[in-house]
Parts: sequence; structure tokens; C-alpha cells
Amino acid sequence: MASPLTCQLLFSFDDPGPHGAGRYSEHMLPEIVKRDWRKGAQWFTVKRQHAVLILVDTLYYGKFKRYCKPGNEYHNCYSDEHYLPTLFNMVDPTGIANWSVTRVDWSEGKWHPKVYRAVDTSFELLKSIASIDESVHVTSNAKHEMQRRPCMWNGMKRPCYLFARKFYPEALDTLMNIFSNFTVI
Repeated sequence: MASPLTCQLLFSFDDPGPHGAGRYSEHMLPEIVKRDWRKGAQWFTVKRQHAVLILVDTLYYGKFKRYCKPGNEYHNCYSDEHYLPTLFNMVDPTGIANWSVTRVDWSEGKWHPKVYRAVDTSFELLKSIASIDESVHVTSNAKHEMQRRPCMWNGMKRPCYLFARKFYPEALDTLMNIFSNFTVI
């Protein structure tokens, strides 16, 4: 049975800063040029045709395997943040939704996202996450430009996220209490 989803949920964006284009290596040439380089979230969904493409790809994956690694020689590149966003930007840019299925709060400006403790976890927090209908990315360059995109699902603006992270284990009881009383109408 075919999925009604026309696009895979993959966040792919052009970040001119050190955590985006700054991780590109000219060793990727000629197959991957810098203008095609993208960054994205590690959490995503793919449709069948894209899963098959990932499985058969040896050309682009080979470049990432050799030249996209942590460390100075490799520009602190992380394949899980760059391979799929770059691949689909090159081979099927209109076939991706350009947002992630998972909400991660980077607003604290640290190396890791905000972590929710039990005291932070509430019905209001989850309701606010569930109502987000725009994907936002702030570039890693000095300008810190905000890129906003509506979360479009089959041509209609919809809430973006199916999941949220990161919650401390201590938040589990609060989450279980919220969801035991949660009803979707």
C-alpha cells in the first residue's frame, strides 16, 4: 500500500557557518560540490524509494565514509548530520519535507540541546511542542540568521513534530501521568 506522505521528513538546510559549510572538504569533489552541501537532524523518516537509494548508494556514501569524520583534518564533519541532507539535496530536493520529526530545543546556544527535567515537564510544554507548525534553524555563522519554513504535509501547513527530546529519566513519571490522561479529539 502506498503511503499518503509525498515527502520524507528530513531536515536539510544550507548553513554557511562552521557547523554547516565549514565542515565541507574539497576531498568530496567532483561528486559533491560545496553549493550542494547541507546539514540536518539525525532523526528522520524516509519513504521506500529513498530507502532503496540509500541502500544502493556507494558513490556519495564512499566520499562521506572517507572524508566526513570528526577531527581537524576532516573539519569536524559528522556524517549523520550531513550525508542524507546533502544526498537528497542533490538527487531529489523537492522530494523532502525539510523538517525533522523530532523537536530538539537548541535555544540555550550550547553544544547539546536543552534537557527537560521533571520540573520542566508539563502538559503545557507538550501542548506547545505539538502546536509548532514552523521549522526554525539558526545558522552557525556570526550572523546567526534565522531560517523559518512552514511544515507542509501534502500541501497543508501542519504541526511539525511527532517526538521530542531530551528528557531526563526523572521526567518519566510526569510524562506517564500526562499521557495517561491525554485524549486526542
